Amino acid sequence: MLWLISAWIAGTTAILGSLMVLGSLILLVAPAQPRSRNPQQSPPTSHPWLQRLKLLAVSLAIALAGLGILLVVPFPSY
Repeated sequence: MLWLISAWIAGTTAILGSLMVLGSLILLVAPAQPRSRNPQQSPPTSHPWLQRLKLLAVSLAIALAGLGILLVVPFPSY
């Protein structure tokens, strides 16, 4: 039962992390939104690509953690 729960959590983490990696890679390719001419409407972001790289790093960490748990926890042999 413990193996089933850990495999379910690790599999869900690996799948969602890999989908987040794909989404963040698409976001890296997408052009940034143009800045508004009125500076009081939206605060300026100095480097939007840096935030996208942070998102990619977090999503990679989540996907690798899920895959790592799946590799570490073997199927129980009775």
